[in-house]
Amino acid sequence: MRATGQQYRLNSDTSVSYFNDEVATRRAAGKPPTVQFLREDRSLDQNAMINALYGQIAAQKEDESVVDIRRHCKAYFGIPILLAYDEAFSAMYTKSIMQHLTTEEKLLAMDILPVTSRMKKPQATEYIETVIREFSKQGLSLVNPNEIESYEENTK
Repeated sequence: MRATGQQYRLNSDTSVSYFNDEVATRRAAGKPPTVQFLREDRSLDQNAMINALYGQIAAQKEDESVVDIRRHCKAYFGIPILLAYDEAFSAMYTKSIMQHLTTEEKLLAMDILPVTSRMKKPQATEYIETVIREFSKQGLSLVNPNEIESYEENTK
């Protein structure tokens, strides 16, 4: 049976203070704590950024929908990232999809295949940077969603 214990998200001075108090209390009681650092999943900001980019790209490429852009980005930018970083995904994709589907079928598979949702923060950052770089090469202007208000005010 595995003990669950207390979990702290150390994202503020207050939470760090509570954590330090807990460590001190346990040590004083002769029960030193065990600390486990968990892998970080994609952040909500990254998730919002990815989806905002799809919308911005589709708005500038009038012949492609957001769904088309999402499929393209996942297939051409996300898949290579996962193939490089995720052994389980790489084995599944290579055996089941890469060798058996046409390009059109692979694009349709992006609707059900978890790509960006499998990414951790570093891979999601690489994905975002790749999407921005590749579509900027095509002359598209992409804006960080956190900067949209100031961008709109400056372009009026």
